[in-house]
Amino acid sequence: MVDKNAGNIIEGGKSMELIQPTMTIAEIITTYPETREVFINNGFSIFADDTVIKQLGVVLKLKTALKSKGINLGSFIVLLEEKIAEKERYKNLETTVLDNSSEHLNMLSLLPCPLKVPMQSELKLFLDYLREEKNLPLNYCIESFFNEHLDYEDYLEHFEGPDEIPDIIMTVGYSFFYKNFMERFVTKGVFADVINRPVNSHFAEAGMIDPDGHFTVIGANVLVMVVDKNRLGSIPMPQTWGDLLRPEYEKKVVMRGHGDIFCDVVQLNYYKDFGVVGVEQLGRSVKCGLHPAQMVKELTSNRKDVPPIHIMPYFFYKTMKESEHITIVWPEEGILAYPVSVLIKADKMQELHELADYLTGSQIARICADAYFPAVHAEVKVNLPEHVRLKWLGWDFIKNNDIEYLVNTMNDTFMSVYRAGGKEGCS
Repeated sequence: MVDKNAGNIIEGGKSMELIQPTMTIAEIITTYPETREVFINNGFSIFADDTVIKQLGVVLKLKTALKSKGINLGSFIVLLEEKIAEKERYKNLETTVLDNSSEHLNMLSLLPCPLKVPMQSELKLFLDYLREEKNLPLNYCIESFFNEHLDYEDYLEHFEGPDEIPDIIMTVGYSFFYKNFMERFVTKGVFADVINRPVNSHFAEAGMIDPDGHFTVIGANVLVMVVDKNRLGSIPMPQTWGDLLRPEYEKKVVMRGHGDIFCDVVQLNYYKDFGVVGVEQLGRSVKCGLHPAQMVKELTSNRKDVPPIHIMPYFFYKTMKESEHITIVWPEEGILAYPVSVLIKADKMQELHELADYLTGSQIARICADAYFPAVHAEVKVNLPEHVRLKWLGWDFIKNNDIEYLVNTMNDTFMSVYRAGGKEGCS
């Protein structure tokens, strides 16, 4: 059953009710043109054609279109309204590409929205300063990781030379750890770390600073275990990530997922610690996949059938109001972390040293920390309890494995068990 409030999301403390199931596709796309991308990226490529919008879109209702493809109505409305909200918030901070005599892209920033949004304006100011005051010609692009990054990622394996790659790339996730990119560019020394940086003890203990000096890690996105004690009932409170593999937690967990793709960070950590069997058992424990914003909505709803355990970014947990029955469990082995990295070409380090220093300095670190992305810089608090550890795959694992192969095969392994469980979804 679809939650009657499925079309509501929290934006700046206010509830949005922009999209209704009975609206037509034409009505939605005409009113909010930015939503066309959401439709296209989720199986409705026909709506890229304006003729289809004018002929079919004017009569086809949203609920009917989604039902035809078996897409959850509430989840899709959340995606639409998130896109609308992002456009409204940052209409004056559009992605910027500065004109230059060269077509070469000097800097590409690919960050998740919770970090891109607060960083974008500050980063743009500094880049404009370098261009105007230091006469440093720059082409730069600031994009959302979960939108445009997927397009850029498709080209990574086809790059043949360093000249095709931006001089500086700021990114999260594992795509730049894929074997082809690593062998062609990283291990050959195309990129260099910014040396002599003060490093926070959390990152030093976790070993997140690249010992080979290729990736300049400036922070981390972290995933936490959020538990609703009322919904958990008599089931024991988990204390470790491994606890979630026990039979009593079957269908009691929610993690990030959409369609047939679930969070690679979670899957790879379970594979490293528990092998293929661990990923299979994870598929039994997970009831459904949601966007983190949807997790917050579900956890704070009155619905009784919401699973009690959600694996979500720390940022989204901090958007919820304090509650006596919704709490974080800090696993004994640490919260799952993956790096926010800056790749800087070694032969451009001198030319772009001011930008490199800025990206690894305290100002960017504070922006990360304020968005609940723990920062590497030792002078900036990580916004985590002192006892909490960071748990990540480790550079040896990253550099000694075919990460792309593991991402794909572990997701297939997870999905084979997940589908066999007959999961009915979260809403």
